[in-house]
Amino acid sequence: MARSPEGAVVLERIARGGGATRWFICRAPADLDAVAARLSPGSCVSFYFDQRMRREVFTAEVELQLRRIVGDANEVVICQEGLDDPELDVELVYGFDELAEYTALLGDRSVIYFGPFPGRDDDGEAAITVVLPDSDGVVRAHPH
Repeated sequence: MARSPEGAVVLERIARGGGATRWFICRAPADLDAVAARLSPGSCVSFYFDQRMRREVFTAEVELQLRRIVGDANEVVICQEGLDDPELDVELVYGFDELAEYTALLGDRSVIYFGPFPGRDDDGEAAITVVLPDSDGVVRAHPH
């Protein structure tokens, strides 16, 4: 896969969070401090440097791509940038009906990140996944 010119999409799976996640955009190495300051102790954090979470302007063609993903996986992750904030606003959309409802709210030319829900890949190049230490400094396995 090609490297993303947009930087890295960061997925935090929150420890003891009952499946809760938070998503961030890290465009440059200098952005890492702002992202790291928001991460929770014990979380499993994945950095995706490739195009698995694509950044596109919402168009009819992008809507077709979203429909293909839903057709394959029955779900799609759609993110939008927050205002002056590295945290992304995320919606996990299930099925074609929810997708139609969500995309009806998107204005033409809205910028979105989207893709199937990514795994905890860690090949050292396209993706890196780490488990953060708990607040006592110990790295523990959690059912993220």
